[in-house]
Amino acid sequence: MKDGLIVYLVGATELPEGFDVVQATQALGHEAHRVELVSQQQGFFTVEDAWHFLLTRGCGRISLMVAQAEDQQRLRPLGPQVRLYG
Repeated sequence: MKDGLIVYLVGATELPEGFDVVQATQALGHEAHRVELVSQQQGFFTVEDAWHFLLTRGCGRISLMVAQAEDQQRLRPLGPQVRLYG
C-alpha cells in the first residue's frame, strides 16, 4: 500500500524555482511514496484536489501536514501530521 502526503503551505512566501518538496519532507522525517503540495502559487489549490489525485494514483494512506517555507529547501511544520484516509 502506498503512502501519500499532502503539504498545505501557508503564508504568502513563494517557493523558489526548483524547490524539492519531497526532499524537504524527508528532512523532517516524513516518508511517503508521493508528496503533493497545496499553495496559492504552486501545486494544487485545494486539499480535496490533491487528495483525489493521490487516491487515483494508488495511495491507500493519505496524510496532511500544514507547513510554512523557511528558506530555499526547508519547511517548518505548524502542527502534527494528520491522517486523512486509510
